Amino acid sequence: MKKDNKGFSLVELIIVIAIMAVLIGLLAPQYLKFVKKSKVSADVSNAQALATAFNVAFADGVGLTGTYTGAKGTDCASGSVNAQWPESKLVPTASFVVYMNSNGNGVEKITLDGSKVWPTTEGSWSSN
Repeated sequence: MKKDNKGFSLVELIIVIAIMAVLIGLLAPQYLKFVKKSKVSADVSNAQALATAFNVAFADGVGLTGTYTGAKGTDCASGSVNAQWPESKLVPTASFVVYMNSNGNGVEKITLDGSKVWPTTEGSWSSN
């Protein structure tokens, strides 16, 4: 009489689970790096959009001087800039701060949580 084996043995299942655990252990750190890098890129992109909005308002003759800080969703510069403050993807509780140039040529820099995010070179900004 022939014996039919239908299914996997316990040893085979344990081996498959062990292989999956090793693969997850190797791939998880790379995935987390990718997620952080994408959040940093989104914050830099948001800072570039803010700089563009403030520079357009400045070019239109809106008298912008000093610094501007805003919370997510509120109007920029008390309504004089046609944009809203974005939310940071990396540090959701942080605020963008726009520093206008003292010599009157638009935006000097933009910071997020104390770190300069605009202007920036690729990969120069990251948060802990």
